[in-house]
Amino acid sequence: MSEQAVYEKLIARLRTWLFDLPDSELLMPLMKLRFSNEEAEFLFSFPFIPATLDRIAERMKVPEEILIQKMKPMIEKGLIFTFEGKSGARYAFTDHMFSLYRMPGWKGENDEWTREILSLANEYYINHFGADFAGRPTKALRAIPLARTIRDTRQILPYEDVLEYVEREEYHSVSTCACRHRHNLDPRFATCKHDTENCLHFGKLGSYTVEQGMGRRISPEETREILRKAADAGLVHGTSNSRKGVDTICNCCSCCCLFLEPVKMPALLRGKHQRSNYQVRHDAQTCKTCGLCEKRCPVKAIELKEREVAPATEACIEPEATDLKFVAYNPDQCIGCGVCVHKCPTQSLSLILREKEEDIPETPSELAGRLLKERGRDMSGIF
Repeated sequence: MSEQAVYEKLIARLRTWLFDLPDSELLMPLMKLRFSNEEAEFLFSFPFIPATLDRIAERMKVPEEILIQKMKPMIEKGLIFTFEGKSGARYAFTDHMFSLYRMPGWKGENDEWTREILSLANEYYINHFGADFAGRPTKALRAIPLARTIRDTRQILPYEDVLEYVEREEYHSVSTCACRHRHNLDPRFATCKHDTENCLHFGKLGSYTVEQGMGRRISPEETREILRKAADAGLVHGTSNSRKGVDTICNCCSCCCLFLEPVKMPALLRGKHQRSNYQVRHDAQTCKTCGLCEKRCPVKAIELKEREVAPATEACIEPEATDLKFVAYNPDQCIGCGVCVHKCPTQSLSLILREKEEDIPETPSELAGRLLKERGRDMSGIF
């Protein structure tokens, strides 16, 4: 099989999984930069669903000892995910969101290969990939608010309390923010002012990132401090989009995050985090219209506007005062992150429950099923 045919077969294989890979003149160079020819040939028959070594060996018709040798460098490169299951180690081919947009930035490296692949990945995402990734009803990440921004703390839903995850998980790690890093290494983008080491992982993913040199283990206290600083800086807490099995808390800025940055697609399909179950309540009586909420909102759901002024008449030579302003809020645009609430100097903003609860997938498997269904694919036939 020719080299070109090997990569074409790999692309076809990746297109059967969670996200599409739109055609582009950038796609083949990106694939060749990320996968060697030998890796591409090996991986196009590797399972996406985590499987034990004996099952993979049977599927690929490769002895287990040879399989281990072949997989080891690909595990280190973030092409194969591994963890210890109840019946031993399990392995899975990582999706292209993981291998192209997450792993290359987690290490925070600034070498020639990293700069080249992140620059190419940026261009491909903005012009092509983002249309599939962001322009679907179900997102891979959802906004989660800080408990203190919710007006009635008795209304905090268990799967929407960010500190609940911190207390529940035993293994914590932190990596470089992959989104911020890929922008900071690309001269076409302005350098982001926010901290870069604040991409949090837990459990199996947390231990995997540490073992493969993509992050470092931290304590729950360090995790809480990172979240505190991120909230103060106006970053959006984003978690894996399921009620159970959460393995990530991102701290996202609107200039770099895959879920918030603009991509070339119809405006009505602009992607963002799956929104939380909360929306903003504004108290106009105490509001001083300082404009801080407008500046902090990552999705432009809040605007400070001037009131219309009546024109001058014979009875009123001068128009009414023009410095009166008001806060305009769009609940449909709002993702319920609480970023605006957190720093409101007059506490005129709070989060309240939306009238209808968001339809959040129960488990990662259900999330994967929805992503596949929205792309016309059948999860039951994938191994």
